[in-house]
Amino acid sequence: MSLSLYEITIPVFIRGLTNLSAILSKGSTYTDAQNLPGAHLLEARLIEDMGTLVYQIQRVSDTSKNAAARVAGVEPVSMPDNETTFEELQARIQKTIDVLKAMPADSLDGKEEKEIVVKTRSGEYTASAKDYLLTFALPNFYFHVTTAYDILRHNGVPVGKSDYLGLGAMKQRSSESSF
Repeated sequence: MSLSLYEITIPVFIRGLTNLSAILSKGSTYTDAQNLPGAHLLEARLIEDMGTLVYQIQRVSDTSKNAAARVAGVEPVSMPDNETTFEELQARIQKTIDVLKAMPADSLDGKEEKEIVVKTRSGEYTASAKDYLLTFALPNFYFHVTTAYDILRHNGVPVGKSDYLGLGAMKQRSSESSF
């Protein structure tokens, strides 16, 4: 049995967003414990010409929800880029997860050859839906998740590979179900 476009995207996006939410919570806890303003992390960036933590999370959200909408052929849910707090970013992540959970599998499946055109800063990217998801949307999603993780880690937040992969949450879910 082959994998469907839905299977290779929606659950992957939801898991990445869920892990990002947990990592972001650790960032909020860290700023509180260190008596730092939230802006210390929210406005942090790895290098001057890269986006801030807020920007990275907004791009994770946009990449996932817009990729699904493009392939499904529906209007993407608009979210203004106006978050300035950890709570607002968490709300955006949750809203994105809710949008993805509402996406029916049959809205993506069977559309592997649908032409997708994306306008980027460097021009237009045109590909089949399958190639768009595998060579553009998923790598872009992970780029911004990784950059958000790196910003937090670089600024002292105690996160590690298991947080990025969501292994702590998986272990907790596993132990909760094994009475």
